[in-house]
Parts: sequence; C-alpha cells; structure tokens
Amino acid sequence: MGEHGQQFAAFLTYAALGPVEGYTTQEWRTAIAALPQKGLQESAQALVQALEGAADQREEYWKNRILPFWRDVWPKSRDRVTQNISASLARLCIAADSEFPAAVTEVLDWLHPIDHPYDVISRLHKTGLCGRFPVPALLLLGRVVTDPTWVASELGQCLDLIVQANSELACDSRYQRLREYVRKRGG
Repeated sequence: MGEHGQQFAAFLTYAALGPVEGYTTQEWRTAIAALPQKGLQESAQALVQALEGAADQREEYWKNRILPFWRDVWPKSRDRVTQNISASLARLCIAADSEFPAAVTEVLDWLHPIDHPYDVISRLHKTGLCGRFPVPALLLLGRVVTDPTWVASELGQCLDLIVQANSELACDSRYQRLREYVRKRGG
C-alpha cells in the first residue's frame, strides 16, 4: 500500500461509514476486502476511533454506522484475524458503551487471544461495563485473555465486579480460569 497505505485504509473506512453518494455497499465491501493485512488492521483501528469520537452519541453511531458496516462491509473470512485486529475489536466493543452486549455478540468470532491484553482490561475496568453487563464482559475477557505472563490488577477487579453483578458466574469455567490467572500471577 506504500507509505500512505495506513492513512488510505483509515480514509476508506471512514468513507464507508458515512453516507457517500455514488458508492454501493458491494463496492465498499470489495475495497475493504482488498486491503492487505496491515490495512485491515488500520481499518479496525479506524472503527474504534470513529466510535470513540462519537462521544455521547456512541450508541446511535454504533447502531447506524458501525453495525451496518460490520454486517455489510467487513470481510467475512475470519482467517484474516490477527491479535491487533482482535484487540481493536475488543476496544470497539468497550467504546460501544450501552451497546456493549450487542457489540460483543457481533464481533465474538473475531475476538481471539492477545498476548498483551492490559489495554483492553484497563479500558474495560474504567468503563464499569463489568458491573453493568457481567455476562458479555466475561465473554470478552474469556476470549482475549489466555495464560498471560503477568496480570494487571484490573483483571481481578473486573472479575470482582462481574461476580458482584451476577454471582452465578463464579461457577463459569471462564471466570474460574481467569481467577486462577489472577491468583497465580498476583494481579
């Protein structure tokens, strides 16, 4: 994609999110699918930035822009998922705020383990989403956190909020696995 490839991928994503006269969904889908791996990673990051930039309109932006883009434009071949894309999509879910459960459901198959999940865990903890939406929060954490070499204290705090909001989740195997990481690693 050359030296301006990342900017092009972000520009293409922003254009596909907004109503642009003269372009069909199929044309956007073809263009995004043609991006090389780094371009697709940049596209995922652009989705996060666009949603975060929507400020107090995040829920509406999720419903009216990001969700249609995800369903109609984003490539369907999950063999293109990378740790960077997974991390960006986890941040996208978190940025969706009250649409967090819907966002997790939509991108779930693209959420894969990431080697350094600190940023995702920290963002999730700061939002309070673990207490508001314990089941999707545990689902997200269970997908992206696998046997970390160190554990952020926020992971233990997220798990505490999850079981405070829904005590039945203490029996969930994902919760128990994550709690064991915290216990072993002192997070």
